Formats: sequence, structure tokens, C-alpha cells
Amino acid sequence: MLTLFVFGALALAIFGVAAIPFLLIGLLFKLIWLPFRLFFFLLGGAFRLVFGLIGGLLGLLVGPVVLLVVVVALVGALVAGILSLLAPLIPMVLLGLLAWAIYRVVRRPTPAF
Repeated sequence: MLTLFVFGALALAIFGVAAIPFLLIGLLFKLIWLPFRLFFFLLGGAFRLVFGLIGGLLGLLVGPVVLLVVVVALVGALVAGILSLLAPLIPMVLLGLLAWAIYRVVRRPTPAF
């Protein structure tokens, strides 16, 4: 078991030493590309600022209209939902109107009228 730990530590040390050149090459590439990254970061920041302001102003102008459309759509959906729940009651309402009409025809007129 001790041999496994020794060989494991030795392998870890060898791979750690072997990784140092790759880390240095990666750092070199980062340093080479740093001016380009800074330039595009600043350019991107300027674009984000400009388009963010334009988007914010457009949102302030269009937002109330969109809110009004959403409110109208929600009210319309509520009315449609209520009507869809009441639609199965239409035959019962028609039968009630028929019974009321027959009652009005059959009943004797009152002397007050």
C-alpha cells in the first residue's frame, strides 16, 4: 500500500512538472491577446451603453402601449372564459323562457290592467 502511495505521489509530481510548460504557454497567449481583448471589451462596453440607452428609451415609449394591449387581452380572455362556462346553461335558460311564456299566456289577466 505504501508503494502505491509513493508511486502516486511521484506520478502527481511528474505530471505537475509536465504541466508547467503548458501553463506558461497559456499565459503567453493570454498576454499576447490582452490588447485585443481590452480593445474589444471597451468597444463592446460602448456598444452596450449606446444600445442599452436606446433600448431603455424605446421601452419607456412602447411599454405603456404593450401594457394596455396585455390588459385588453386579459379582460378579453376573462370574458371568453366566463362565457365558455355559461354556454352549457343556454338550453336551461331557453326552457325557462318557454315555461315563463306559457305561464304568461295561460294565466288570467288581473283586474288592475
